[in-house]
Amino acid sequence: MTEVVRSACPLNCPDSCAFLVEKTQQGLRVYGDRENPITRGFICAKGRALAERVFSRDRLRFPQLRAGTSWKRISWEEAYKLLAGEIRRTVEETGPWGIFHHFDYGHNGVLRALDRRFFQALGGVTEPRGSMCWGAGYRAQEIDFGAVRSSLWQDLVRAGLIILWGRDPAVTSIHLQPLLRAARRQGAKLIVINPVRVRSADFADAYFRVNPGTDGALALGLAHIVLDRGWLDQDFVKAHVKGFSAFAVRVKDFPPAKVSALTGMSVEDMRFLAESMGREKPVSFLLGYGLQRYTNGGNTVRAVDALAALTGNVGRPGAGVHFAHAYHKRNLNSLFLPPGDWQSRAFPHALLAQSLKQADPPVRLALVTRSNPLVQQPDSLLWREVWQGIRFKVVLDTVMTETAKQSDLVLPVTTVFEEEDLIATSWSPFLQYAGKVLEPQGEAKAEPLLFTELAQRLGLGRYFPFSAAKWLEYVLEPLAQQGVTLGRLKEGPLRAPYIPEVAWGDYLFATPSGKIELFSELARKESGDPMANFTGERPDVPGGDGSGLEGETREFPFYLLTPHPAAGIHSQFMEGKGLRVFIHPSLAGRFKLSPGDMVLVSTARGQLQAPVAVSEAIHPSCVVIPEGVTAGGLGVNQLIGGRVSDLGESTSYYEERCTVRATIRA
Repeated sequence: MTEVVRSACPLNCPDSCAFLVEKTQQGLRVYGDRENPITRGFICAKGRALAERVFSRDRLRFPQLRAGTSWKRISWEEAYKLLAGEIRRTVEETGPWGIFHHFDYGHNGVLRALDRRFFQALGGVTEPRGSMCWGAGYRAQEIDFGAVRSSLWQDLVRAGLIILWGRDPAVTSIHLQPLLRAARRQGAKLIVINPVRVRSADFADAYFRVNPGTDGALALGLAHIVLDRGWLDQDFVKAHVKGFSAFAVRVKDFPPAKVSALTGMSVEDMRFLAESMGREKPVSFLLGYGLQRYTNGGNTVRAVDALAALTGNVGRPGAGVHFAHAYHKRNLNSLFLPPGDWQSRAFPHALLAQSLKQADPPVRLALVTRSNPLVQQPDSLLWREVWQGIRFKVVLDTVMTETAKQSDLVLPVTTVFEEEDLIATSWSPFLQYAGKVLEPQGEAKAEPLLFTELAQRLGLGRYFPFSAAKWLEYVLEPLAQQGVTLGRLKEGPLRAPYIPEVAWGDYLFATPSGKIELFSELARKESGDPMANFTGERPDVPGGDGSGLEGETREFPFYLLTPHPAAGIHSQFMEGKGLRVFIHPSLAGRFKLSPGDMVLVSTARGQLQAPVAVSEAIHPSCVVIPEGVTAGGLGVNQLIGGRVSDLGESTSYYEERCTVRATIRA
């Protein structure tokens, strides 16, 4: 009889699927676990791709050392000896800051954080700070509410209005769609706001196109209308909001006509949207990454948070601003060493390449886990230059990524099906055990074992006293009295006991004032403005032909947007997919482009050639190239410069301007 093993998806995805896995003669059969009410028995193509990768011929199975322009297989003992020697040498020459550790969320297993524990045991190394993806919105909600919390998805069925703002569940969160449809059957209205007519707009009640980067102005314009029409929830604001009077003065600067000119939305549509918020209560705002991928991204999310507060749509069933579930880390034991035991040197993600180039002491050794910086980070061309200047570069991965190809030592690690771990992400309210289904392919090692063995060779074994199972028991220790144990999780996924159905339902906001803070001393400290709900009216929004623009914005009049693709996540599973450039028919007509024509997309950073696709869904002033796809090892991030967001030190990928021209006709 075939054994079925419980597992979970380790990808950085809102759905955080629960898996049931069977080992067959053909490979692995992976399907959804019905005991997880989000997964509900089905998984997406990315989950199936995880299983296909296990036995793929692209899979890394043995340690490999660069030998000129090729690679040679070496033993783990040789690999450990070489890497331990490079670590000792670098620490002696420059101190531990001469070591650079690049990590992110390519794998969300709790035990993968042992990589950071290892480098903390060295005393702290050079590492990234801030975020590639979500830091602006995350920090905004910390300022406004005191923490980042979302209601359960199931609460959406109690909403009167659901607004997908910069979010497209039809592509990035397919398990949310059944709940959205269920909410609509119970009478909820569904509205989509996005520069691009995304797939989710196809089953929405209304879609509103907004100019790129003007969502904050739209939120303030809607707040202006709410106050003007008397739709303010006065009792809620009086009891739970700090800074309303100053905020009311601020929104006077955003009357409908002015906001219409900024956002591209008509005054009539804005009034309809504001009225819907007053008429169709309660309102749930579901925010996406794209909303805050601009330099004003943090203040944009603050403006949406403020709009929800004014209308009383926080802490009530069916209401709230959904961004993430950042509950787990405060309720589980951390694998990090005490902060006083180490001191890292950190540079913002957006500025990493240029910071590393100028670093003193210089970086001599780089080690990469859970990420692919040469494709995922902005300034790809500068990254390549900096990367080549680092003496010794090491990558841990399951396949030969572009970063691995440009490195010196590549170490094969296990997939989620060849190890045991706990999946507890900032997207999901569930804790899920990922059981070991099969033995590692070739000589691949689980990362916790790899860092344990490496630590032992460096005399740091005391920092790694446990097996994987013991580490998991340690992580879960604070929840044992509530019945959340490793043994219980092996029986199926559990909703964490500290996650309520309705976020902020107790109205105990974790801010200094105990209220939602529209006026914030934290905002003053970080951006110089205690009312930093929106900074900058974006007068540089292009008119489609560059008219009215000056300088660089006239030379590069179109916004370059790089959304998540449907088939992959960041650069994972995007190998061989092929670059494509998506534009609106009006832009195609202006440049006399037909589908399939090769076009050159240029920015101040560089240029990229790819075939064009023409779609009415694209904003007329935008050029869209999905992230993660590469050609010749380079993807769209070669066109994007590093810019830090206003809050949260996030990477502002959507701030780049571009132009296009035909090169080869189809």
